[in-house]
Amino acid sequence: MNRPVILRPATGMTDGHDPRVLGTIAMPGVAVALWHPRPDPAWQAWLDALPPERLPRLRQVLRPRDAAAALAAACDAVALPDGPQRQALIARIAELTQLAARHMDALMVALRVDVATGQACPKWHLDAVRARLLCTLRGAGTQFGPATGPAEVDRAQAMPTGSVGLFRGRAWPGEPTGILHRSPPAIPGQVRLLVVVDPVEEVASC
Repeated sequence: MNRPVILRPATGMTDGHDPRVLGTIAMPGVAVALWHPRPDPAWQAWLDALPPERLPRLRQVLRPRDAAAALAAACDAVALPDGPQRQALIARIAELTQLAARHMDALMVALRVDVATGQACPKWHLDAVRARLLCTLRGAGTQFGPATGPAEVDRAQAMPTGSVGLFRGRAWPGEPTGILHRSPPAIPGQVRLLVVVDPVEEVASC
């Protein structure tokens, strides 16, 4: 009698300063791929100084090429003045949307731009999607680590602000995923600006 093959959970992580590192999410054993863009201190200072009511919010299913227009409308809705910093914000989130679609082979995506002051997802978890892109543009980054139980991790670490993570979810085909993540604990007075991109056919909340 043939015994069923038990696949070991993928717990590997790749990271680098080249956006092509996100494509390594398809490699065997890789559960999360991290891209660390070169920081722009002046732009970051502008974003960190914005009043929370001027931060754009968006939840929309769209084609990746339509992300920039949707983000411009979201900026208009909160009266964020036009200028090079606003254009850089729109361009950065639009780029993340397109990268996510490319590496998740998705024609449509669900784009979320959330403004948060609390801990939205406090429990360690896997998302009910094939994969999810996460990027905290302002505030503390997402925490993640190898699972030691259904909602426990070992050697937890945090994504740096501005870094981009592509995480496998529960619906990833083939080997199971052994990296869990969660929102960082709330810091009094800190406001986070979080970008989330899911393949549209598997949209789910955390």
